[in-house]
Amino acid sequence: MKTTYLSFLVLVLAITAPLQAQRKVLFTLTPQIQHDFGYTEYIMDIRIPDGYNILVLKSELEFPLDVLTAGLEVGLRSSQEGHLAWSFAGSYLTNLNDPGGVMKDHDWATLDTVTYRVDKFSYTESDARQKSALFAVEGTLRVLHRDRFDLDLWTGYRYQKIEQDIIGWQGWYLDTNFEQQPQSGTERAVFYRVTYKTPHFGLRSRLDLSDDLTLDMRAAFAAVWASDFDDHLLRGKDAIADISGSGVISGINIDYRLPARGPARLHVELGSELTYFTASGSQTQRWYADDPGTPWDDAGDEFPGIPHKVNTLQANVGLKLGLVF
Repeated sequence: MKTTYLSFLVLVLAITAPLQAQRKVLFTLTPQIQHDFGYTEYIMDIRIPDGYNILVLKSELEFPLDVLTAGLEVGLRSSQEGHLAWSFAGSYLTNLNDPGGVMKDHDWATLDTVTYRVDKFSYTESDARQKSALFAVEGTLRVLHRDRFDLDLWTGYRYQKIEQDIIGWQGWYLDTNFEQQPQSGTERAVFYRVTYKTPHFGLRSRLDLSDDLTLDMRAAFAAVWASDFDDHLLRGKDAIADISGSGVISGINIDYRLPARGPARLHVELGSELTYFTASGSQTQRWYADDPGTPWDDAGDEFPGIPHKVNTLQANVGLKLGLVF
């Protein structure tokens, strides 16, 4: 029995040894830098029935996301007969500067209860200071191979946090005669923090244009859990929300692998990615101090169940310089 077992083990090793020799598990280290574009859109939309009509109070804030970001990706990949069989990587990105665009604050309301017309009664623009972090864990598994073409399952999880301080404001408001009056200030006006937790699942295709050049295209559906905190410092009011939704992540990359020199091989990757998330639910607003914009003392007031929505559109163009060991 023992001799039979040893003979079987030797046979298995003899058969699988050539296959194992063809498969390599490689370590990758990839610094990256990219320019981000886009916005986060924060919408509060209250509609109150008033007989046969509707009273509207709507606020929309657009936070700019045009910043330079940099980070590092570390991963493992399995190569079989020169083709990628699977990969797994973790990455981190953070911004290097503040947004070049301005935060835009729009407000509408039903100011005339005779006509129930909805008027835009305030608009301001402000500078933004940003801190952000994006963590991602993602992997691929090849499911189809045809000559120079591979199709992979692509899945992962991303956690993104963006914080912005809104400094100063300049714009206009409507007075009681419905005429625009200028308004401006230099104080710190708003602090806003939003986080996105997004598991995603999709497909990635890889086409070898040559032995050293690969075109990579990918797209995935994402489930979105978002939470945000909005502190209107000038009004002594904050708002908190935990909401959910969905989105898409898509991208395209060109990867050029330089000839191997020593134990590592360098590859240069140019790429772009487009992400869109939308999430909705309700928020709770709380006055922690008296609002100077109202004639009564608001301190301690709290209003839950306010309709709330967050949309974000993010795009980037980036460069990666990777080492494969």
